[in-house]
Amino acid sequence: MKIEHIEIHPLVGKLDQPFGWSQRWTDERATQVVRIIADNGAYGWGETGVGPDALAGAAASLIGQNPERIGAIWQSIINPRYQSGGYAGPASNIASAIDMALYDLVGRARGLPVYQLLGGKVRDRICTYATGLYYVPSDLEDKTWSDFLEEAQGYVDQGFTGMKMKIGGLKLKEDIDRVHALRRQVGDEIRIMVDANEAYDPMTAIQAAHRIADADVTWFEEPCSSRADEDNLLVTSRSPVPTSGGESASTRREVARLLKNRVFDIIQPEIVNVGGISELKLSASMAEACNVRFVPHFWNTGISFSAILHTLATVAQSPPAHPKEPYVNEPVTEFDQTPHPVRESLTDPIFKQTDSHVAVPDKPGLGIEIDEDALNHFRQGDAIVVQ
Repeated sequence: MKIEHIEIHPLVGKLDQPFGWSQRWTDERATQVVRIIADNGAYGWGETGVGPDALAGAAASLIGQNPERIGAIWQSIINPRYQSGGYAGPASNIASAIDMALYDLVGRARGLPVYQLLGGKVRDRICTYATGLYYVPSDLEDKTWSDFLEEAQGYVDQGFTGMKMKIGGLKLKEDIDRVHALRRQVGDEIRIMVDANEAYDPMTAIQAAHRIADADVTWFEEPCSSRADEDNLLVTSRSPVPTSGGESASTRREVARLLKNRVFDIIQPEIVNVGGISELKLSASMAEACNVRFVPHFWNTGISFSAILHTLATVAQSPPAHPKEPYVNEPVTEFDQTPHPVRESLTDPIFKQTDSHVAVPDKPGLGIEIDEDALNHFRQGDAIVVQ
């Protein structure tokens, strides 16, 4: 096989109502979808957040290459940018999309699901938690948090065993009150996670951690600036709640730094940032070796969600103790439930959870198909074709 051409589809979906977190509000959801097509008709899908021009520039060098050389192609994108840390950011985002699409393409061409290309699955389904509970306009006025608590109850009613909420977007006392209100609403059996999205300095984060600890919070995500290792390490060393982070980490190198320095108790690489399936799998292995819990981040569409499921299907239980238990020694991943018009219609299947678990697709490649009508509807302008 040879790569014949590559399509880049910038997709944007407008929201009916904006929502926010500690750093900003948004009224849209966006992603860049890539399709790589081989000369024999085989194709594969990937996605990332980097702009289409950067993707197109990198894609040009891949035309004519053998798509089965996934590792070599990944290195051809990353290695020339090694000096001065240029592999971080856009280069890693580009590699993520290309890597996902190549795994999908090769799996389809061989008639194998991606998990088989990764060594075979050791579990058929993955435990997920609901991510939602962002700030909505009513939160700025209604201090009874009625919309917030109604949303939370909806996740319980759907069968989720865990959910993640935002903090850092209101005054500290108000956010602390919201955490305790959530615990009262969902009861003692549901896991609660909080995400500050880098809202705090270390002392405020430590204060917040102590004030939410008695709400039995499972982890405190991104308490400080994601690049401020010393700040996050200080919080980790003094927080009664486990800390987590790493969604912006680029490639194994940044993940390794976080693991080596024990910056967080839980590591959370994002597949569209870290370098795709290849780096997510390697990051899981490094986390296992370091005895750091591994919980991938997810905030995009069914393309990258399927890639996460395939990867987690193959990672080792850590530690390999009996019994198997999510959040303790079995993998868990985020399942974004916030409004996302693109995610809600782009892929078949539209992933659903049962008893807080999602089945790993068994069809060749990533096991998904793209709805071309949705692709055309959400695309901004024409697709960019590199050949």
